[in-house]
Amino acid sequence: MQADKKLDLCGVLAPYCLLMCKSELAYMEPEAILEVHLRDPQTIEDLLTILDRSGETVLAQLQGEDHTCLWILKGKSKRPHAAASPGM
Repeated sequence: MQADKKLDLCGVLAPYCLLMCKSELAYMEPEAILEVHLRDPQTIEDLLTILDRSGETVLAQLQGEDHTCLWILKGKSKRPHAAASPGM
């Protein structure tokens, strides 16, 4: 599968690898594909949960000999609404 960006997080400890993945996705255009490599099974489960809640789609998951590779489709951009400031 062709990815727009690749992120190797095999040597990165949780929760930093989760933050790095979400940060990378935040800067990608909607419908772009991010390829992520991870080793820790618990981190993979945590990431899958986070992605499900945030609207990203896991297109494929491939278990390698020493790591797992995920292909993530960036969901539609959700822009936070600016907080209304009190009248001055």
